[in-house]
Amino acid sequence: MYDNVASMDMIEEASQPAAHLLTDWKADVAATLATPLTTADRCDRCGARAYLRARLASGGVLLFCAHHGRAHRDKLTDIAVEIYDETDQLGAETGRA
Repeated sequence: MYDNVASMDMIEEASQPAAHLLTDWKADVAATLATPLTTADRCDRCGARAYLRARLASGGVLLFCAHHGRAHRDKLTDIAVEIYDETDQLGAETGRA
């Protein structure tokens, strides 16, 4: 069926689970979570600018504005494996403390 042994090897490799893809994906997620939030990051609840990012054990990520971050803080600390909070930047951005 296949004249080229190299082609057969490539097909066999492609049909095997790619563990390196999972590792690369985890590295990408970790890099994303380590990055600061931007004005493009929006609250999952209301759409305002996000100042809090919660990474869940399931791998999901939730973004919240300062208001909804405060409102859900207790629950987030129970279910999140990491919380990245930039609410301290609110006063700095507006010039108010």
